[in-house]
Amino acid sequence: MMKTGILLAALFAATAACAQGAAPESPGQSPAAGIPWTLDDCIGFAQRNNLDVQRRSLQVEKSDVELSTAKYSRLPDLNASVGADASFGRVLSSDNTYQTKNQTSGSLNVSASVPLFQGMRINHQVKAGKLDLAAAVEDLERAREDVAIHVMTLYLEVLYNKEMVGVAERQLTLSTQQAERSRALAAAGKQPESTVYESDALVASNRMTLTQARNDLQLALLNLSQALNRESAAGFDIVDPALDSVALAALHRLGSADDVYAYAAENRPHIRAERLRLESSEHSAAIARSALYPSLSLSGGYGTGVYSADQDKFWTQMRHNSREYVGVSLNVPIFNRRATRNSIRTAQIAVRSQQLAVTEAERELRKLIEQAWYNADASYAKYRSAEAAAASARIAFAYEERKAEAGRSTVFDFNDAKTRMEKAEADAVQAKYEFVFRSKILDFYRGKPLQL
Repeated sequence: MMKTGILLAALFAATAACAQGAAPESPGQSPAAGIPWTLDDCIGFAQRNNLDVQRRSLQVEKSDVELSTAKYSRLPDLNASVGADASFGRVLSSDNTYQTKNQTSGSLNVSASVPLFQGMRINHQVKAGKLDLAAAVEDLERAREDVAIHVMTLYLEVLYNKEMVGVAERQLTLSTQQAERSRALAAAGKQPESTVYESDALVASNRMTLTQARNDLQLALLNLSQALNRESAAGFDIVDPALDSVALAALHRLGSADDVYAYAAENRPHIRAERLRLESSEHSAAIARSALYPSLSLSGGYGTGVYSADQDKFWTQMRHNSREYVGVSLNVPIFNRRATRNSIRTAQIAVRSQQLAVTEAERELRKLIEQAWYNADASYAKYRSAEAAAASARIAFAYEERKAEAGRSTVFDFNDAKTRMEKAEADAVQAKYEFVFRSKILDFYRGKPLQL
């Protein structure tokens, strides 16, 4: 019997890196103690407590701060300074002559400057900052979606193990009934005593299988609880959704792979993030080119000072020694050892590299969607075949069970029919959850919420 951990872990590893979609809204409250959790509850709780999601949220805040810095760089700056010094020997006095005496002096200066033209650098910095912020938001959404995919994988693993516990319980019930029949037939002399021991051995084997199935279920619940970052898995359980043949047939409405890709290429967060980074890199190239243009800035200031050698009073000196200035500065770049040209080339290379990243992401998305579509379609056919095989195995076992009740079946024949039915039921359960997982991945690409 294949363990669901192997099955679903392989499926998640193949798709989680790029399986994106509109995650359900996070519920405001987690269920009360003792109440089973729905898939929405699990996803919402995990997204609120996942560390990677929180790190992405911090990156969004950081990008917002960087954008704010770029916007405010248009404003004037304002600086003030106060100084005091003591001079000995020949010193400069307030009348701008040197005298031989000791002197203490103080100064006060206030200055401001504002950029008038920087080669459109600030405009491009603001636009690039907005794009970087939008890309960070998309990265946050992608992190939330990755968490949703992972939680759904573990949720389905729990459901799978619950059904396997049910299969094991039914098998133990059947083997127990057969052991009781064997004892009755052996007591009546219709079967040898050895059939009783063989039947008891089968009961013991089925009881061990049930114990292992229950252990697997508890481990699956523990894995899901830990993925949610809950403090304890004690009392944790999930809701069992109705996944009958009607619900599975509804899931089989897969649409076409081209339609899924057309939606995903425009709406998946990781594709949007790469395209936003491409636009940002183009503005970064424009920022590098802005260094080729002259820069123009306006500046002004006020300054004053006081001197101990001056006979005037403090406030009189502050007024008499004051000075104001205003000026315009033009800086023309002529030659800086090709540093600017190389910066432009580096930025252009970054643009081409990001273009390749966008192309790669789009091609990988198409590849994964086509694989997901064919896998979902094939897994549904596998599920239908497994259900048919399980139905046939049940009929064959029912026939063998009637023979056993009449004392016309050997323990070997009964156990063989029962084992084949057990395997067929296990295969059907595995095929069902494989199809549910693959169809939900395809729905996720289409932007549908993860719901069961």
